[in-house]
Amino acid sequence: MGILTYRRPESLISTLDSLRPLADGHPATSWRLHDVLIVDNDRTPSARETVQSLVTGGHPLPLTYRHEPDPGLAAARNRALDDAGGDVLVFIDDDEVAEPGWPDGLLRVMASTGAALVGGPVRTRFHHQPPAWVVDGGLFDRPEPPDGTPQTWLRSGNLAVDLAQIRAHGLRFDQRFAFSGGEDTDFSLRARRLGLDLQWSATAPVTEVVGPDRTTLAWLTRRERRATANWVRAELAGDPTLRRRALISARATTRLAQGLALTTAGVATRRRSRAAWGLMRLSRGIGSFHGLAGGARPEYGA
Repeated sequence: MGILTYRRPESLISTLDSLRPLADGHPATSWRLHDVLIVDNDRTPSARETVQSLVTGGHPLPLTYRHEPDPGLAAARNRALDDAGGDVLVFIDDDEVAEPGWPDGLLRVMASTGAALVGGPVRTRFHHQPPAWVVDGGLFDRPEPPDGTPQTWLRSGNLAVDLAQIRAHGLRFDQRFAFSGGEDTDFSLRARRLGLDLQWSATAPVTEVVGPDRTTLAWLTRRERRATANWVRAELAGDPTLRRRALISARATTRLAQGLALTTAGVATRRRSRAAWGLMRLSRGIGSFHGLAGGARPEYGA
């Protein structure tokens, strides 16, 4: 199991607390927890003391600390790929908590399908009462397809990785996405291009804890621009042809037109959730053009 962390000691403790039931064994499954690998991606080992205090305090899980000073999620995820023991590496983020039964569903689907990657739901819990337009617009809702649905790409916040298949193909997280995010999109798209199977488990959810800093229009539109730019960069990495660039440009133009129409309608009818969706769509159009230009706004400090 792998947890990447960056200056979130309280959140990391919450994540690890949610994993405590895994120490009780798994009578309904055949897998065994090898270790919980905590990769500290701060330049200074700021999480070391937190992990050491948990170990000396008798935390029931086998915690293993690693310091990865090279900044960026790609370096930290590659460190987890390199240092993970066992056959399967399961990622959970340090701002998430595991729901009961996790990660059994991921491993069940992997065992039954032979998939190289299996993803699961990431649901949202707010630390506060979010604005009504955030809830009404479902701005933090993510698609949850049926169990066993093949996927074309997967996020890494709730992801099982068959290490043998990944290592056999020499797959790594690309450092070009180190500071912008999107390394998981690129990683899973490349796995798919290699012919590896990507699957979905609907029965292995985790919950992401969201604070008030993320329920603003500024944060949400920035998220959409960045995520779309990274998707386009990953898409072009597999098909850099002029035809693909033209298709992306046409898609971006459509998003801009749709976003403008939705925003205008939302403002005219005083429906803030609709206006917010319009701004999200506009941001995706802008992000597409950023991706075509080869960049995305950095999210993580260099």
